[in-house]
Amino acid sequence: PGHQENNNFCSVNINVGPGDCVWYGVDNQYWGKFHAFCEKRRMQFLTDSWWPVLEDLETAEIPFYRFVQKAGDLVWVNTGCIHWVQAEGFCNNVAWNVGPMTGHQLKMAFERFQWNKVQGRKSFVPVIQLSWNILQNSLLLNRPLSSDLVRELKPILAQ
Repeated sequence: PGHQENNNFCSVNINVGPGDCVWYGVDNQYWGKFHAFCEKRRMQFLTDSWWPVLEDLETAEIPFYRFVQKAGDLVWVNTGCIHWVQAEGFCNNVAWNVGPMTGHQLKMAFERFQWNKVQGRKSFVPVIQLSWNILQNSLLLNRPLSSDLVRELKPILAQ
């Protein structure tokens, strides 16, 4: 079913075959429009199992990507990308959620953390604890953080 990764993290996906998979994706900038699209159809974006009808997306002016992942191909799903995958035959896929150390990733994770709270859903990623760990490890290892990461850490740690 269609989804975003936990707390809008990225993911790495490998198709180990033997068949192919068809991927569909909607850029995160259309999340609000996509959420309204689901609500109009009485679907809960975060909890229901849904497969959008492509013609309905086109009518709603929600652009999407479509591509085929062959056996052995790796797919990187970027921060907050709405996506769904369909096998065209028998295949096995292996996936990992990953969180690049960027301000954008942290901001998106925290936004979803807050949205989950409003929706009464538990976040799989403890974003506040993660933020403190990032800062602590930076200080312990004497590794400076990027300015965009520091900018996003400040409001989270002020909670």
